[in-house]
Amino acid sequence: MTITEQNKVKIMSLLFGARCTVRIGANFSRQPPYGNLRAFQTLTTPKTSMSENNETKSPHMTPAFVGPLKMTNAIQSTSTVHYSSLSAIAAKLSSSPSYSNATKFIAQTTRSMAGNAPGSHIDGKPTLEYVKGMPKTFASMTNEQILLFAELEIPEACRECIVRDVMAVHNIEYDEAMKVFEKIAKTNREGMALAAFPFYLGFGIAVTAGYASFPLVFHKETVEWFNEAFVTSELPPKEDLETYFEVGAASWGWMEPLLGHISFFLLCMQFSRAQLQNLGIRPYFNWQKERRSRYLIQKYPKYDAEFLANYSRCDRLAEPHDMTH
Repeated sequence: MTITEQNKVKIMSLLFGARCTVRIGANFSRQPPYGNLRAFQTLTTPKTSMSENNETKSPHMTPAFVGPLKMTNAIQSTSTVHYSSLSAIAAKLSSSPSYSNATKFIAQTTRSMAGNAPGSHIDGKPTLEYVKGMPKTFASMTNEQILLFAELEIPEACRECIVRDVMAVHNIEYDEAMKVFEKIAKTNREGMALAAFPFYLGFGIAVTAGYASFPLVFHKETVEWFNEAFVTSELPPKEDLETYFEVGAASWGWMEPLLGHISFFLLCMQFSRAQLQNLGIRPYFNWQKERRSRYLIQKYPKYDAEFLANYSRCDRLAEPHDMTH
């Protein structure tokens, strides 16, 4: 029979999922013992080059998943051939020398990532013995779990990556490594108030201008002071300034152009900001984060640069995250 496009998609989806699993496990198995966040970058299609024997190579490849990659390529090539059944495809793939190693590695990796030991679930429900071993702090999680959460920019996981890297570099225990991390975290906070100043300034100006607009439009004494100081326009007689609305009608002659223009300017800025967000650009915010992460990497060159950079980027400008758990 002919393999339909729908079956092609199903087969490729299964093999792609297996390939991603293998690539995660392969990169986690690298030295140093706590792996590297670059493992997650390889989930997307890497830059590849063709060698002399036309085999695809990648800077992130390790021998552990070259076999699965060949198996995936085999699926792509066989999907255009007519077979009597899908079992014929499986037979062709199983004849590949890399098939056995690939499937073995996939099984090992999926079991280690899922963490479901035999007997941990009964009728789809966790057993009491199994849930007693559930990690309740980031410190009790596995290296793979920590790396996953760190790539999602969870601050506690980024901290844990640095702590474990310090343990490996200096061959010290957890509590001692935490003391080193506290110094790193303090270094990362240097100059944070200055970096946050433009945001505080913008917030202060916006709140002040918003509340100041009420007396400048509706308060008689404030309107008269502003008119004498900045406008010098002729006001209506006192009998026409007895209520807030009459004062507002009088001051609106000069306040309307000011407030209207500011509103239009902010509307244009808001629209331009939305387009920058669509492009994934935050000029000042991203610049100050990258500047801070580069400084931290230069300050502590012994430790993994990506661990330091990820922690630095997820640290808040206003106040640090609570790292006591």
